[in-house]
Amino acid sequence: MKKSASTLAALLCGLLFNAHAMADYPDRALRMVVPFGAGGGVDALARPLAKELGEILGQSVIVENKPSTNGQIGMTEVARAEPDGYTMVMSSAAYAITPAFYHDLPYSVVKDFAPVTILASNPLVLVASTKFQASTVADMIAMARARSGSVNFAAPGNSGVHYLAAELLGSVAGVKWTSVPYKGAGPAFPDLISGQVDVMFDNPASSLPFVQSGRLKLIATTGQKRLAAAGNAPTIAETLPGFDAANWFVLAVPAGTPQARIQKLYDASVRAMKQPAIVEFMNRNGIAPILDSPPEAARYIRAEADKWRGVVKDNGLSVQ
Repeated sequence: MKKSASTLAALLCGLLFNAHAMADYPDRALRMVVPFGAGGGVDALARPLAKELGEILGQSVIVENKPSTNGQIGMTEVARAEPDGYTMVMSSAAYAITPAFYHDLPYSVVKDFAPVTILASNPLVLVASTKFQASTVADMIAMARARSGSVNFAAPGNSGVHYLAAELLGSVAGVKWTSVPYKGAGPAFPDLISGQVDVMFDNPASSLPFVQSGRLKLIATTGQKRLAAAGNAPTIAETLPGFDAANWFVLAVPAGTPQARIQKLYDASVRAMKQPAIVEFMNRNGIAPILDSPPEAARYIRAEADKWRGVVKDNGLSVQ
């Protein structure tokens, strides 16, 4: 009986401690690590999100950019941070893709992180040189089938979603492209505009201005629904049912962070993403909110990791 009473007392003390901790959380500024450079796609959403989260939580949320190859420095720093809810990382689809290319990462996205939510998804656009003969996905595939390797794909980076989207498209269509590597989309644009390369997957925000000015043409978008920001251009899935490749934005904390604090961050994120400034930003850039719960986000990340790991393996891509 005494043992039961002491166990109950300990349980009650724990509940009271957690309630007190939650009442005080957060009581100081929070860090949002962005493992990429300032001005990029993740950073562009992270800054207005941090501002809105700060107002909702009553404490500043400070964005810290930690750029490195595939975001490894920032990811490692957050993985090793105190799991107290005061340090989080905001990343992209690289969160699930990078482990498919690097087997010796100093962190595990499964063991070292707890996802708060998948904030949003950003379908890709398939853009082409105006000199490229094909104007539809079907025509492009037909060209590649007629002569293997005849279609040149600009590959911005050698391990990102834009590069893998082209590999996935080739696998689904049963054709081979010629991949032309670039350090990023920026360096690829001059060659794409001049016609030295034919096509490229990119984010809507950076490519659509070239389409609107007539310097590039838009062939299709990814995702399951047409994108209003892209003028309702056809989706690749309309030609190849089930095809899906998109960038997405994840908010995560170190594994071991109290569940109640993860839930508070999730609830605040849902509110923040519905604020007019963020809604307007997303609409302008073709970004769609997702706001998966923590368990849903974990399942989504596992599915994405499995998909891209399969693409890397099936296409014999270089793994380090």
